[in-house]
Amino acid sequence: MKRFLLAALLMGSALAGQAQQPAAATVAPARTEEYCQLNAQQKLNGKITISIDYGQQQKFFSRNLFRDSEGRPVEFNSVIDALNWLNSQGWEFLNAYVQVEDGSSVSHYVMRRRIVS
Repeated sequence: MKRFLLAALLMGSALAGQAQQPAAATVAPARTEEYCQLNAQQKLNGKITISIDYGQQQKFFSRNLFRDSEGRPVEFNSVIDALNWLNSQGWEFLNAYVQVEDGSSVSHYVMRRRIVS
């Protein structure tokens, strides 16, 4: 009887040891699309301030303004101007909503771009 219990205990611990081994690393499926959010706020001079959130980490007090290749903030004449520019870069409009932030309204436009592998 003792041999049977000892054999059962050894088999049980061997099976438990196998169950606790880490699973083989799995490869995450490739992304097929990416998203960004265009935020538009009207300035006092009538221009629109555009910021684009690609999901990057933002620094404290960062306004996340879109910048051109020289690093200068880009100002668009209208939201349509900004949306047309994003569309020329492969982005597609999905949804829009408005929020009031610090006493002024900010329009948010959710965009999607397909990723070609």
